[in-house]
Amino acid sequence: MDLNTAIRFSVKRVSYELFTAGSIFSVYSLASSFCVALLALAYRQKRRRGRINSRAVLRAILSKNVLARESFHADVKLFVLSVVFMPAVIGGLVISTAAVSTGVKALLTSAFGPMAPVECCDLTLKLVSTLILFLAYEIGYWVDHYLKHRVPFLWELHKLHHTADVLTPLTNFRNHPIDSVVFGYMLALFIGGASGLLGWLFGRNAETFSVDGKNILFLCFLWTIGHLQHSEFWIPFRGVWGRLILSPAHHQIHHSDDPRHFNRNLGSVLAIWDWMFGTLEIPTEKNPRLSYGVREEGVAQHSTFGILATPAVRAAAELWSALLSLPKAVLDLWRSVAFPAGTRRDA
Repeated sequence: MDLNTAIRFSVKRVSYELFTAGSIFSVYSLASSFCVALLALAYRQKRRRGRINSRAVLRAILSKNVLARESFHADVKLFVLSVVFMPAVIGGLVISTAAVSTGVKALLTSAFGPMAPVECCDLTLKLVSTLILFLAYEIGYWVDHYLKHRVPFLWELHKLHHTADVLTPLTNFRNHPIDSVVFGYMLALFIGGASGLLGWLFGRNAETFSVDGKNILFLCFLWTIGHLQHSEFWIPFRGVWGRLILSPAHHQIHHSDDPRHFNRNLGSVLAIWDWMFGTLEIPTEKNPRLSYGVREEGVAQHSTFGILATPAVRAAAELWSALLSLPKAVLDLWRSVAFPAGTRRDA
């Protein structure tokens, strides 16, 4: 690929990401979220002070301090990497959702025989499929996120996302490439599995309401508060809503460097999985002025080396350590099963 071709390819990728309605970083969804932030901050000022100070609202949204931070500059680097280069890498490494769906449907057909096509209006089936696949995405996201906070070598990769000490919509791209590959596999398994099951049950392929391949329910979230989750605008959902939907404040708690908030609010859109599994933290009404980041001495967390090489090296070391300790763990497990506590081995 010559230089001109490479430049055209890069411009095309960035243009697609910014100006496609179904993109997770389109200017349209960013503008929509910006309007939501304006309204939320204006409403809060009106309720507390009886009037709206438009200058104060704009200062809260357009902070010059954010643009000068090293953390923000690292987010920009990873945005370029994710948008320009990663689609080709992930596309080549991650098994596709369609392949999983086809395999699950074939497996079910082989085991239980084909199902007769469901005689129902297409609109109803499309609505059901849209909801089920959205739920599959949500639980897949939660499981992936839970494992990355609990499994040491996965955490070393995912930790990059938490080293951001200032939150902006670009922080959504602050992920290590290997972390993104793992995420791609997890979503393919959950969404592909659900799609294959629906295809078998319905006797035909499951169709959804989508825009540019993105589930319309997810896009509704993205165009309202999705981008604000990676921001510092304290917009909390409490009560019943706080147990159903993860507000921007929920996710800011997740990024907090306060140990009380570690491993909390692991979901994407829905709070129900965190509620069910005991990882939900409801935000307070008043902004607690959280600070963010992972404190590590002597590590250049925002350098190119720190965001690409360090996580991979540390993850490899953790994985190697786990593999070395695996034989002992298996032996200990066998001993605990073969010789329960209180029994004699020489009996």
